[in-house]
Amino acid sequence: MHHLRFRQVHLDFHTSGLIPGIGAKFNKRQFQEALKVGHVDSITIFSKCHHGFSYHPTKVGQMHPHLKIDLLARQIDACREINVRCPIYLSAGLDELAAFANPTWVVKKKDGVTWKPLEVEWFVRILRFNSPYLNYLCEQIEEVCQRWPDNDGIFLDIIGTQRDYSDDALKEMKKLGFNPEDDNDVQSYAEQVLYRYFKATTAAAQSVRKDNPVFHNSGHISLGARKALGYNTHLELESLPTGGWGYDHFPMSARYAITQKWDFMGMTGKFHNTWGEFGGFKRAAALKYECGAMIAYGAKCSVGDQLHPDGEMNLDTYRLIGAAYAEVERKEPWCDDVKPVARIALVSCEINQDRWRGGQAASAVADEGAGRMLLELHQPFVVLDTHADWSGFDLVVLPDTFVMNAANVAKAKKLLARGGRIIAAGSALLDEKHGKFAIDPGATLLGRSTGEVDYLLATALTPNVEVKSPIVIQGGAFEIKPTRAKVLAGRRESYFNRTWEHYCSHQHAPDSPEPATPSAVIGRQIAYFAHDLFTRYRTYGQPLYRDFFEAALRNLLGNKLPVETSLPTAGRIGVMEQVAERRYVAHLLYSPTSVRGKFRDQGIELIEDVIPLRDTRVALRLPKKVKTARLVPDGEALGFTQEDGVVSFTVPEFAAHQMVELGY
Repeated sequence: MHHLRFRQVHLDFHTSGLIPGIGAKFNKRQFQEALKVGHVDSITIFSKCHHGFSYHPTKVGQMHPHLKIDLLARQIDACREINVRCPIYLSAGLDELAAFANPTWVVKKKDGVTWKPLEVEWFVRILRFNSPYLNYLCEQIEEVCQRWPDNDGIFLDIIGTQRDYSDDALKEMKKLGFNPEDDNDVQSYAEQVLYRYFKATTAAAQSVRKDNPVFHNSGHISLGARKALGYNTHLELESLPTGGWGYDHFPMSARYAITQKWDFMGMTGKFHNTWGEFGGFKRAAALKYECGAMIAYGAKCSVGDQLHPDGEMNLDTYRLIGAAYAEVERKEPWCDDVKPVARIALVSCEINQDRWRGGQAASAVADEGAGRMLLELHQPFVVLDTHADWSGFDLVVLPDTFVMNAANVAKAKKLLARGGRIIAAGSALLDEKHGKFAIDPGATLLGRSTGEVDYLLATALTPNVEVKSPIVIQGGAFEIKPTRAKVLAGRRESYFNRTWEHYCSHQHAPDSPEPATPSAVIGRQIAYFAHDLFTRYRTYGQPLYRDFFEAALRNLLGNKLPVETSLPTAGRIGVMEQVAERRYVAHLLYSPTSVRGKFRDQGIELIEDVIPLRDTRVALRLPKKVKTARLVPDGEALGFTQEDGVVSFTVPEFAAHQMVELGY
């Protein structure tokens, strides 16, 4: 496993052939000054960009026509002098020079189009890994590795499966027994092509040195695709919150990555929105929070930048990065070689997990809804894929569309047999045909309601649900009849569905007083919600839905939650353990976000203000007896109490990110 440094920059350099003076202002001392100002200890620099140009002399590709120096060599020398690592970037899935010179190397879509000539977008010209382009790419990688045998790793970009209908792809599909008219077969063929790429390019990257680091980037770590992930030596979780990902994407991705064997980093950007925004800057407050979140969730840090074509580093950018990285540098000793302290697992309902999916989305909508509830309730958790064991957890959350196949039935029964608990919603506990419960929640399944709109009702078991009136929830429910379980939440139906023949008011009909089956039931070990509660929470953001979920948590855990805190719902908390140092490290995060403006039809979620929180109370259930508590990295001792395994303390004041060391 490749061990990463904490303070990386990903220095994009996608530079048009129409721009003169490439690298003309590069100066080794100025480059080094920027890295020092930024407290940077690793920087990804470019061999080949999306335009297809190389930034060094090459016998394989084409050096940028307006580059007069060996820019990559000079950057590497500058990094080596000040002990900064410098992984080398090559664009794999995009190469404009190759695409225009060899149109048959470009993926052909099902409608027969390779690309529309007047579109100003290179992502319409994706290169085919089932063409001679793959050999060309591997030769470029090998050339770099031979030139710099001591390189710090190879970063390959724009990787994914492509449904390709080019002539030779169609021929090869038929030869391999795939039906080009069947979308599933075309996807399966695309998977084979992808693994052809993984095998060839990884071998090329490690052709000189077998332990050479390599990472294949597709914008998102595909949960469960362990075979594909195995071609990486580490993981880089691309997640630019202002560029469409949002601030809850990274925590979900990181809580999965930390269950895997690889060291990993988060990747944000210095931009106001996303990649390629020259002259775009975010506030230092945002970058401080984002880097704090990365180390809080067990990741190393990477900040995206884009070098000006003239090669001069922008010192405003590195002062911005340095404001965050100076803090990270002080905190590193408490953030390396960590493992999460989490008794709750969210088992993903993503399907086809063995397949490499990539893209930008974090996960299934139901996963995100459940994850947001847990984040906002400040409960530490990890995300498990379909291959994971459920042992070691007190409670497992199964989102709405989770499939209870035979393997998962066995895991659930094993969990329950040793006293574990389950919270599930929608079809998660049903058999694969949705005909009955595969895991009995103390109720029988009667069928599916026909109503499109229902109402939740608080009960004596949900005392913290302040609204006692019917609470609207969309999407219908499974109809259930309690046998042993108690009713956690009642349910009412609307008078009728909204059609042209019968409708009421602006949205939907009100609740009917007629009795209806329960919305949620709870027993000693299982709580079950008949609605798609997590999907509805992700879609509508109704905090009252989270209140019902919290009631289920508290009832199942005997009101002994892993964490109790006075943090606001926008705050985040996590607990890591450093076994070698015999300590826990609690991480507190808080910075309010606001949505301003739009980027690609999505609101831009911003952090601008650093608002300190005072007298934040925290109570943690920990397995080991704590002997000392202090605020780190400053070292101020912190008073605490410990009773029945609960460590309680109050943080006098913090802004954005605070760590509390609990020695045992």
